[in-house]
Amino acid sequence: MTTHPFDQFNKQLFQELLSPFGQVIPNFAVPGEERAVDVLFVPNPDVVLEPAELGCLAIMLDKPALLEPFRSQLRNMDVSNCLLKLLLVHADRQRQAERKAQTLSTNDLPHLWILAAAVSNRLMTEFQGELDETLGDGFYRLAPGLRTTIVAIEELPNTPDTLWLRLLGRGRTQEEAIGELLLLPESDPKRSSALSLLVSWRISMEVMDQVDSEERRILMALSQAYQEWEQQTRRQGVQQGLQQGLQQGLQQERQAAIASLMRLRFGTLDSELQSLIPALTNLPAEEYTQLLWQLSREELVQRFSESR
Repeated sequence: MTTHPFDQFNKQLFQELLSPFGQVIPNFAVPGEERAVDVLFVPNPDVVLEPAELGCLAIMLDKPALLEPFRSQLRNMDVSNCLLKLLLVHADRQRQAERKAQTLSTNDLPHLWILAAAVSNRLMTEFQGELDETLGDGFYRLAPGLRTTIVAIEELPNTPDTLWLRLLGRGRTQEEAIGELLLLPESDPKRSSALSLLVSWRISMEVMDQVDSEERRILMALSQAYQEWEQQTRRQGVQQGLQQGLQQGLQQERQAAIASLMRLRFGTLDSELQSLIPALTNLPAEEYTQLLWQLSREELVQRFSESR
C-alpha cells in the first residue's frame, strides 16, 4: 500500500499538532464500510486547546471532529463522499448509544471539516455554504443538521491563527505559510516538527517525480525549509557543546525521516521494518531514499537483515 505524500504529510502534521490535546486517529475506518476518514480527533476534556498554540484549530476542534484535507480543487463528489462517511459515523454512534441505553447529545457527534486548497463559488452555492461569522473568511458552514464546514484554504487571511491550515494549501498560499513557519522562534517545538515533516515530504515528492510546474515552486520553498532544519539541528548540537550531541541529533532526525518514508511507501511501520532503520541510517540520504522507493519490502528485509 502506497500513500500519496500529501496524505501522509497532513496526517502526521495533525498528529504532531493535536496529540497533546486529545486522541488523533489517522485513517479512521468507517464502520461497516471499506472507507476511512483521513483523521478523527477526539479532544481531551481535561486539556484546554490553546488558541495561542493552535490558532483557528483551537476553536474548530473543541468537540470531536472528522478532518478531510484535499490538495486539489474540491469536487461535488468529494463533498458527497465526505458527507456519506460523516452520516455513517453518526449512525454508528447512535446505534452504540441505543445498545447502552444512553442518550446521545448532538455535541457528542463529530463535526466534519473539509479542508480544501481551492473551492469554486459554484460548489459553495450548490451546497449552500454560508460564511461562518465566528471563524471568518474562508470558513463556510453547510446546513446546521449536517454538522459540516468547508474550509477554503486559499481564502484564509495571512495571520498566525491560520498558519497550520495554510500549510495544507497550494501554490502561493502554501509558499507564504512555509515562509512564516521559518520565522517562528527556533525554540517552538511545533516549528521543528513541521520542518521535519516538510523535509520528508520534499524528499518524497522528488523521488516520486509527480510534481507540476506549480509544485516545483513549492519544492524550492521546501528546500529552504530543509536548509533551515539542517542548520537548526547543527546549531542545537553546537550549543550543547558536544560533537556527540550533534551527531546524535542528526542521527535521530535521519531515523525519523526514514521511518516517515517507510510509512509513506508501505503504509505501516511494524517491528520488522523498524529493525532495518539503523542499517539504513548509515547510508547517504539520497541512497536510502532511492532504495526505499525502488526495493520491495521483501528485498529490503533480505538486504538489510543480512547486513545487521
